[in-house]
Amino acid sequence: MATASKRPSVLRQPRLLALLGGLAGFLSGMLGIGGGLVVGPALVAGGVSLKRATGSALAVVAPVALIGVLTELVMAPDHIHWIAGAWIALGGQLGTYLGSHLLEKVPDRSLRWAFTAMLLYAAWQNFTGQHVSISSDVFLFGEPTTLYLLGLGSLAGLCAIFFGVGGGVVVVPGLTLFAEGYSITDAMATSLLAMVFTAAQGVRLAQKAGRIGWPLVRTLAPTALVACIFGVWLREVWAEAEVLSATFGLFLLFVALRLNQPALRNS
Repeated sequence: MATASKRPSVLRQPRLLALLGGLAGFLSGMLGIGGGLVVGPALVAGGVSLKRATGSALAVVAPVALIGVLTELVMAPDHIHWIAGAWIALGGQLGTYLGSHLLEKVPDRSLRWAFTAMLLYAAWQNFTGQHVSISSDVFLFGEPTTLYLLGLGSLAGLCAIFFGVGGGVVVVPGLTLFAEGYSITDAMATSLLAMVFTAAQGVRLAQKAGRIGWPLVRTLAPTALVACIFGVWLREVWAEAEVLSATFGLFLLFVALRLNQPALRNS
């Protein structure tokens, strides 16, 4: 407890918060992720409680995802798979609802290890390019991937509540590694679309539980929104698929490390 009390308050460092928001926004646009696992651990390291940090991170993720989708619509609307995004978003609503009820019941350590293992596996797949396709025989609905997309969204929603993420770290590898017909750019754009609704639901539940620090959000959000636009633009006009895949793999490794850092584990 004494160590935690000596941490400098991030509320007294608006420039650092603005820089953090910019980094999170850029990664959101560039990689189709919400930036929550950049913001959350950084806030924890700055003295914010874990639950408040994850709730505040979600409140930044939701508008950033929306501005990312709007930018995508202007630059490359064909990259957004609307039906897939809708099913993932629907699953996300279920996942966030379940997560809000399980937050106090699921052992934190087990959750972290399971999520870390998934991140490391996805990172390895991104580096090696060894993708796995799931047979359409396992799906029960008219659209071959509907059940899978619902499950993917549910997992993303759970992660949104447990870890303060928008779900991109689940959705992007879930689409590129285990489903057919999604390029890395398609997966990132579709992830942002689903993230708008998943993160918004997570924000509603976090606000209801009093887990959002709005002064933090107001400082983080402006630079995050601007940087997200730049990230989407850079992804569309410059980055090639191999570069994006390798970059996303590095980000997944970073997330796995940050998720298990002492400051986050012990908060």
